[in-house]
Amino acid sequence: MAKNFLTPAETAQAFIGIGDYKTKMPVPRIIVSSFLAGAYIAFAAQLMTTVTHDMVGYFGVGFSSFIGGCVFGIALVLVLVAGSDLFTGNCLLSMGWLNRSLTTKQVLNNWMIVYLGNFIGSLFLVWMMYSSSIWDGHGSQIGAQAVAIAYKKTHLTFMEAFVRGMGCNWLVCLAVVIVAAGQDTMGKILGAWFPVMAFIASGFEHCVANMFIIPAGLVAKMDLSIANVVMSNHPAWDLSTLNLHTFIMNNLIPVTLGNIVSGAGLVGGIYWYLYVKDVKAK
Repeated sequence: MAKNFLTPAETAQAFIGIGDYKTKMPVPRIIVSSFLAGAYIAFAAQLMTTVTHDMVGYFGVGFSSFIGGCVFGIALVLVLVAGSDLFTGNCLLSMGWLNRSLTTKQVLNNWMIVYLGNFIGSLFLVWMMYSSSIWDGHGSQIGAQAVAIAYKKTHLTFMEAFVRGMGCNWLVCLAVVIVAAGQDTMGKILGAWFPVMAFIASGFEHCVANMFIIPAGLVAKMDLSIANVVMSNHPAWDLSTLNLHTFIMNNLIPVTLGNIVSGAGLVGGIYWYLYVKDVKAK
């Protein structure tokens, strides 16, 4: 009976070929593919915001976080099963770089293009949500939840955001590995869903998700009715501190660095060492 999954060693070897394919894609195709990934992650983030906006008062923080993770799990299913290029997953190009089949320039070029494409896709969804008036739902509570999530994310310390970024992409890249190992659709879906659920429920930070979540909060807070709901719920907050500077300096930069360290090092680097390096040396 044929097995329906690849072994860790077979999966690691497969990533060498995957990296070669990804870095040789024409730039316009990379941009379109990464645009889709940014949009897919944003869809999941908006779903999480809508589903959980009023849950804490009924079920508490822990269970609400779990449900948020459950619905956000669709993100990587869309990215990996439907197909697109996500910056955090492409951190695994480090395996090809360590194997000397990819150059530093190839890896960095791919990362920069995909990062930009993910950002554009995320901002496109911000525009869609703003134009749809979905944030006005339930007495502007959905929009208030978008602002509250963004506010909390921009008030982390640099180290907190960096380490949370590490935790996130350790799990996300493990999900990518599991999906690559799976040989049937249901196995890939489950492999994508569980680790993503775990990172959201744990409170870790994903740079591409935050490319939607924080700009969504920045835009939503400009609506006076939404801002009033936020301040009624959190009277001690200063919404002026949720701004472009805190988005970039307090979250996006440290989270991106943390995502790279864990994705490229703790998953890509370690899997290369365990399953590719010795094979190459033989």
